[in-house]
Amino acid sequence: MSEHNIKTINMYNSGGALEYIGHKEIDPETEKWERLFNYVDDQLKKDKNKKIIEFGSGCGQLSLMLQNAGYDVIATDIVDEFLNEQNKIGINNVIKYNFLKDDYDSIFDFKTDLIVSWRNPHLDMDDMKKLFDVAYNALNDNGLLIINFQNADVHPEAEILPNGTKYNYKILEDKKTKEKRFYAYYTKEDIDYLRKGMFEVQEYHNEGGKEKKNWHVLALRKIK
Repeated sequence: MSEHNIKTINMYNSGGALEYIGHKEIDPETEKWERLFNYVDDQLKKDKNKKIIEFGSGCGQLSLMLQNAGYDVIATDIVDEFLNEQNKIGINNVIKYNFLKDDYDSIFDFKTDLIVSWRNPHLDMDDMKKLFDVAYNALNDNGLLIINFQNADVHPEAEILPNGTKYNYKILEDKKTKEKRFYAYYTKEDIDYLRKGMFEVQEYHNEGGKEKKNWHVLALRKIK
């Protein structure tokens, strides 16, 4: 796990998670989560027999929507305040799991049909490669990984780490916690490198921001 991701986790553990939870109560961003739910539902062809694990569920909005729609879903996170929130809002299956460090098979006794990793912009190239490796091994044949990445094309000011990660540190002015936060940015070529030999693209589009290009959004199907 990179030092940048560790700094992000420390930020969540020192008040950042509670801030996000409070923000959810003020501005739940319902439309965004409904759009994601519909995207997941469509990619699964509304097959409620599919097993789903969300990596980094945060406040739990997506997992709860999937559960309420009849899907078998497990919400995961490594921040206790987020896990408490997920339990509080009524998610049935909540597990503390760090996909960058914990052994999948020692925690889950099954392969899953879908992994969702959404709004995890704090992963550098090495962490993201680990996520792809874990997801590939955790998925059933033809299983899906639904994931988004911040788009490097709209961040020309980004610096570059030795491992090739495009990034910057920035302060979020709408948050009370004012320490700088690490954000990684990816090109389509970076994503092709990460998925090579493991996943094929089932669906791809951009969304977010005024120009609707802030995020790459992909549904990736595991190659047998």
